[in-house]
Amino acid sequence: MTARRAWGAVLVLVSCALFGVAALGAYGVTQGQIGGLFPWQSERLYRLLLVAVVWFLAVAGLALVAVVTGRRSSPTSIRWPGVRSWVPAASLVALMAAFVAAYGWLSITRHQRFNSTGYDLAINEQIVWNTLHGRFFASSIEVDNSFADHFRPFLAVALPFYALFPSPVTLLVLQTVGLSAAAVPLYCLAKHKLSSPAIALGVAAAYLASPSVGFVARFDFHVEALSIPAFIAAFYALERNHQRWASFWLVIPLLCKENMGLTVAAFGLYALLARREVGFGVVWIGIGLLTFWAASFWLIPTVRGASPDTLSRYLWLGESPLQMLAAPVSRPAEVWRHVMDPKRLLYLLQLLVPVGFLALVGLPELLPAVPGLALNLLAQHHCQATIYCQYAVPLIPFLFVATIFGLSRLRTAAASRDASPWTWRLLGLGLIPLAAAAFWTDNPFTENQAVPSALARVVNAEVVELALQVTPAAGSLVTTNDYAPHLAQRRELYIIGIPTQRKAPTNPDIVFLNLYDQDYIVCDQYREYVAQLDIERYGVVFRTGGLIVIQRTGGSNDEFRDFILNWNDCAG
Repeated sequence: MTARRAWGAVLVLVSCALFGVAALGAYGVTQGQIGGLFPWQSERLYRLLLVAVVWFLAVAGLALVAVVTGRRSSPTSIRWPGVRSWVPAASLVALMAAFVAAYGWLSITRHQRFNSTGYDLAINEQIVWNTLHGRFFASSIEVDNSFADHFRPFLAVALPFYALFPSPVTLLVLQTVGLSAAAVPLYCLAKHKLSSPAIALGVAAAYLASPSVGFVARFDFHVEALSIPAFIAAFYALERNHQRWASFWLVIPLLCKENMGLTVAAFGLYALLARREVGFGVVWIGIGLLTFWAASFWLIPTVRGASPDTLSRYLWLGESPLQMLAAPVSRPAEVWRHVMDPKRLLYLLQLLVPVGFLALVGLPELLPAVPGLALNLLAQHHCQATIYCQYAVPLIPFLFVATIFGLSRLRTAAASRDASPWTWRLLGLGLIPLAAAAFWTDNPFTENQAVPSALARVVNAEVVELALQVTPAAGSLVTTNDYAPHLAQRRELYIIGIPTQRKAPTNPDIVFLNLYDQDYIVCDQYREYVAQLDIERYGVVFRTGGLIVIQRTGGSNDEFRDFILNWNDCAG
């Protein structure tokens, strides 16, 4: 080994070791609750730091051995001994089927146990149901029409499936299958860039095991989740110089949500700067920015009759969009403190640890993720800078694409320095245990304090089922967040108990309340709402075991009077 290679190995080893020691020291020093973090968040941070320490020390050792040994004893490639060429593809299909089975079960069971929510499963189902009944994208929970809230015309793709199977379960299955399908273009891209079916399968497996993907599948239904396979397919098409197909795939996220316009524009900027695709890049920069502007600052305000409520999450930056954009320059210290909040640092670790920080080696390919990351980090919203809701969607595809390109660059670097070629291959296969470690830290199948429960059972679930069967199928209805998804097939649906954009009416046709369930509403709020109802006009349709269904001009008025006048503090 030459002196130059020896010193290079030492430098790599020392750099990675210093990072590992620093992280390990931080892990030891921060035992106990970190300021700004809940205990459960601190625990996750400790675990991720530990995984990062082990990973970087392993990378350091691997780099040293690779440079020392050179090419002398390394295999020319990782092969599938004794099996046919179709085995990797078949293995991929099996992994995708396992993902659909596991997360399909989780999301459906979560819904059946009354843990799905009005925000956003009921909202999306009501839009689809109304559209099928001739009321185009009509809604009621927040606004009169979906286009007053978000620009998501691609939701119409669910119409034929929902027409055949009119149930919220249809939407959940559609989302799970879409998330699983992203593994196909990801596998193809990895195989194309890395020339190794084994590593391509490892990358796809890491994606399917990633907690950020799992939590998207778990948390209700969001049509923008379908942009993940579309973005990866667009990257693969662009890599194969199929610009028309890349353009086709880019249309899908553009129609999923207004903020995706910024991501599409950043994709075009990547194509322009990194790939020198001038025409393609300029066109998609323009289309993305125009769509974002038109949807956010013209369509939504026009239909809504007011500014989008999304801007309220950034009011700390300024009162207008221009002031918000200028804040990082005019008030850099304040913005920096906000971004460096421990919760946001935890968020970054949750995104980067499952890919072994290799996405940072593919930094140019991370460019399309910048708008989504900036929006999440700067927002004042409890769920936006976490992996537990749908907000990681604009980041997920590019984290894994950048990881593939990072491995490709490591492969080139190893070849140029006469290092062992198995180095980058082991790093690629190392994504599998990393994904397993990340899954151990944030398991979507277990309870999580950041988001609604997944598998917990309502104490009076059987009573709720009986009440749903006798609840009138038509008429305006008021309920709480966790029963709205079971009652969304109607023209007017309203939610009480959590902050909403629209106050529930005091004269609905039906009121459906489970007094024993106080996840989103306390007893005094139940009483406050029912006390507004006209005691002369409402009657009880169903009242058993804490569950009460009230109907205007229907049911027993005497029982309703007894319920109001002898309120028992939700005890029974």
